[in-house]
Amino acid sequence: MDANYDAYTAERIKAEILAELAGTVETREGSYANTLVTPAAYQMFRNYQLVPQLLLAAFPDETAGEYIDEKAKDFGIVRTAGQKAHVTLRFTRRAGAVILAPVPAGTVAATEDGLRFVTLEDAVFRSLVADVPAQAEEIGRIYNVEAGAIRYLTVNLSGVESVTNPAAAEGGTDNETDAALLERYREHLRRPISSGNKNHYIAWAKEVSGIGNVAVVPIWNGPGTVKVIVAGPDKEPVGPETVSACAAHIEEERPIGAGVTVVSATAYSIDVEATVTLVDGHTAGEVQADLTAALKSFLEAMPYGEENLVRYSRVLAMLLDCEGVEEYHSFTLNGGTGNVTVAVENVPVVGAVDITDQGA
Repeated sequence: MDANYDAYTAERIKAEILAELAGTVETREGSYANTLVTPAAYQMFRNYQLVPQLLLAAFPDETAGEYIDEKAKDFGIVRTAGQKAHVTLRFTRRAGAVILAPVPAGTVAATEDGLRFVTLEDAVFRSLVADVPAQAEEIGRIYNVEAGAIRYLTVNLSGVESVTNPAAAEGGTDNETDAALLERYREHLRRPISSGNKNHYIAWAKEVSGIGNVAVVPIWNGPGTVKVIVAGPDKEPVGPETVSACAAHIEEERPIGAGVTVVSATAYSIDVEATVTLVDGHTAGEVQADLTAALKSFLEAMPYGEENLVRYSRVLAMLLDCEGVEEYHSFTLNGGTGNVTVAVENVPVVGAVDITDQGA
């Protein structure tokens, strides 16, 4: 049988059936056998078209969509929903203006890119400024904007001069992707879960929105203690709200007696400084960009939740592989000439990359 089910057209199926009947009955177009076989071949064709979907339902991959959800539910695994970011908005009164009514709840402020935030309470001016909690209009990590990014009002407010966010927005997370949900499902099959073992803590932590990577350190502070180190889908540190939500969820699920500490992974900068001789026609900026990209890919590929070693020789090789480098004269990694050890709780990230042209 051909494994390409699309190849089984109604015409092919009909032809194969008629070929089997040849010599026993009349099979010409318009014959009794030909007429009977035609609708049967079409129904068989329709069934063949369902086979790829049945395979996806039974053995889902990243393209399986809702079939991943259905398969994961068999093991109590549910796709985590995204969360809306929250932030404090500060309205500033125009000098000399008298504002008798508060800025009403539901007022919308936005970033330059059009990300909209909605106030949750009335903003009452008791001085030149009025602070009020606000929430992103939609879910998503993209709404975790930096301080000062929100500075546009979508409507004119009499007497209000400006709006901004003194601190960064936090807590925004994306819906769990198909790939992430499928990986959780497969992880459940690969790593047996029972009675609060290490795998159980990983599974509990990943049930919390915004957490994509988990490391567990048993007996980290003596018998009965467990440390859970969490990070986002891209191994980025998560905010205190996500850490608290994770700790609360694990507290509801864990066995009695365990002392659990949940912390966020922290970024650990890998800094590079080098003096080189450049190939004619190339600039230090080009080398810096090439080395930054290579180092970024290298660090992102490192396993999460393990003590990692960033080897001096490996990063030096990346520098020498840059098209614009003829030779190097000095090279330091985090200020030294040795390997850099990255602790379990840290995630290595590209820090300062400083390239100096010896001939400049």
